[in-house]
Formats: sequence, C-alpha cells, structure tokens
Amino acid sequence: MKRYLKTSIAIVMLLTLLSSFSALMRSSQPPAGKTGATGAYCTECHSGNALNAPGGNVSVTGLPENYTAGTSYSFGVNITHGVADRRRWGFEITAINSNGQEVGTFSSTNPNAAIIGASKELGHLNAVITPSQQSFTYNNLTWTAPVNPGVADETVTFYFSSIAANGNGSSSGDFVYAATKVITRSVIYTFTGNGNWDDPANWSNNAVPPAILNTASSIVIDPPADGECVLNVVQRVGSKVNFIVNDGKKFRILGDLIINNP
Repeated sequence: MKRYLKTSIAIVMLLTLLSSFSALMRSSQPPAGKTGATGAYCTECHSGNALNAPGGNVSVTGLPENYTAGTSYSFGVNITHGVADRRRWGFEITAINSNGQEVGTFSSTNPNAAIIGASKELGHLNAVITPSQQSFTYNNLTWTAPVNPGVADETVTFYFSSIAANGNGSSSGDFVYAATKVITRSVIYTFTGNGNWDDPANWSNNAVPPAILNTASSIVIDPPADGECVLNVVQRVGSKVNFIVNDGKKFRILGDLIINNP
C-alpha cells in the first residue's frame, strides 16, 4: 500500500512539474494556430474559464478600416479583464484573406513580441509580467499589407487571442479573450491619359474602375495639361468612393455618372 501511495504522489508531482514547465514554455512564446482562425484557441491549454468570460475583452487599435497595398500600419493589442488581479499577459494574431490564406507580414519593435516560430503569426515573447492590474497593451506592433494584393485579398480578417493570466506558474485560473477585425482594400484608380474613360491605356497600370464601384476606393482624374478625361460610359460609384478631379484638370461627361448607387 505504501508503495502505491508513493507512486501516486510521484505521479501527481510529475504532472504538476510538467504543467508548470508547459506554462513556462508558453509564457516564453505561445504555440501557433491558437488565434481562432481555424477554431482553435488558447483555452485548449489555459483551463478553468470559458472563452470570452464576461467582464473582459481584447481589441486592436491602429489597424485601418481600409488598407492600401504595401502600406505598413502600427497597431496595439489591448487586453482588459474584469478585475484588477491579473499579473501576466499574452497574445497572438494572424491575418487571413477570403481564401483562408495568411496575408501581409507582421513585425515588431516591441521586445516582448515576435513572429511565432516558423509561422507568420505574431505573438508575445516572454509574456509581460506586471503588478496585479486590470489591463495591458502590447504596442509597437506592425502589419504590412501585401504589395500586390489579389482578388482574395480584397477583404482581410484579423484573428487575435489573448491571455490575462494570474501568474501562478501554471495554466490554470487564466482568462482567454479572442476577437476579430475585418478590413477591406482601398484601391486608387488614376486617370492619367487623354481621351475616353473605357480605354485602359488612359489609366495607371491599365486599371479601369469597374462599372459599379461600391468598395472603399478612390477615383482620381489627372490627365496631362493638354488632355482631358471623357466619361463616355455609365459609371456608378457608391458612398464609400472618393471621386477627385485634380485642380486645373479637364473632365467631360458624355455618358452618365451615378453617385451613391446602393
């Protein structure tokens, strides 16, 4: 009986040691794939509380509603808990296009944030320890939009998950908060030629605006000094489109320009 008792105690101690070691490893850097993008969250390891328990949340600030190709955006991950009793904080984030692919690149000048292993996700590096408090923000994080976005990149969804931990050295008693943010691509169509609207050669990169344009975009009319832009077709633009005729430029309408088309 004593031998069985000693064995049971040894097993419990081993499991406790392994749990503490696992928690230590995750506090150094989280495992990839726990942002919620594939349905997996940090709750698979941090037990005891339901995902997004009342009183807390996670959000991002600095990411635009509409992005421009190749542009870098500095952002922060804000973690808030219902009670000022949290002592360690972690996060991870990914950006996914409509085809389920990771898009853009993350980077950071924050010493407590880095790319997670061989993945493209950004997460904590040596999770920050604080006195007992209610919230914490990871700043100086950056997402750079794809330089040549494809059709699937018109909409990008950011999935992010966070940990508000009690700092007891194990994965128990911690709170996990997760959320998403959706942004869309902002396209600039620039008329730089002389003549008809529907001639691709008159547009920068041969990119003629679609006949019905409702996404957050801009149309810029900028023909040469001795030229003009002739709208010879029907063009419909929604309320999210900026229509700009640069100073001193000629814009003639032979077709129809319909604004705020639903």
